[in-house]
Amino acid sequence: MKKLFILFLLCFIPSISFASEIFFSTDKNVFFQNEEFLAQVFLNTENITINALEGIVAFPAEFLELKEIRDGNSSVNFWIERPQSVAKGEVSFSGITAGGFSGPKIFLFGMVFQTKKMGNSSITFKNAQVLQNDGIGTKLSAKMIPFSFSISSKTTSDTKSGIPVIVDSDIPENFSPSVGSDPAIFDGKYFLVFATQDKGSGIDHYEIREELNSEFIIAESPYLLQNQKLDEKIFVKAVDKNGNERIVVIYPPNWQPWYKNNWIFGILILIILFVSYVVRKFYGKKF
Repeated sequence: MKKLFILFLLCFIPSISFASEIFFSTDKNVFFQNEEFLAQVFLNTENITINALEGIVAFPAEFLELKEIRDGNSSVNFWIERPQSVAKGEVSFSGITAGGFSGPKIFLFGMVFQTKKMGNSSITFKNAQVLQNDGIGTKLSAKMIPFSFSISSKTTSDTKSGIPVIVDSDIPENFSPSVGSDPAIFDGKYFLVFATQDKGSGIDHYEIREELNSEFIIAESPYLLQNQKLDEKIFVKAVDKNGNERIVVIYPPNWQPWYKNNWIFGILILIILFVSYVVRKFYGKKF
């Protein structure tokens, strides 16, 4: 009876099924002091189509210094939270891909570290989670595989040995920002959402100019529009990490070309009438 009771309980204990694996890839795992190396983050979807993911990379700050984050050519085409250092020894990330992706080695992003003191440690993941591309965003558990490494006492003179140099002369990919409003965002005021990719060095930042004669300012999506009338063109600039730029122009719903603005048309008529009057007065009927 005792065995039957245990079997009965086991039938109602939920099992954890790891539907994907998130892991690191490097050229080696033994380094010298003061050496730089590239650790890339990959996802094995285990034949399931994934369209969203999030997590945190945790690294030992006493052993490693984060020098650079590379997300160029990432399979994630819209970063909700672009991979970034949010706390000492942590890199947070969150993104989605329309239509999803599937494969044994999907590239997410890379990190360049510089070693510090000698010793043994590891880089790990925290709170990694993926969502299935099934129309309802089913949450799936991800097996988080750490990367263990060793740092020797010898110091290398070539700190960037083995790290590929990014050569990028291409501008970011074309994109289509859109204007929206939602009661839960900016108290229902109009805002702009935008995102694009750069397959080379990765996107560095965005800039926005709301009026033709105003200055570009650095901005993040979603961006609260200052001109809530939506009657002026909006310029959005995407800048990659090598300084290459792409500018796109948005024509909001209430924008009209100058010749359709009644007040401008009225001013032009008044100017023409005034010039005609002056010419007639001084030059008579010859005009």
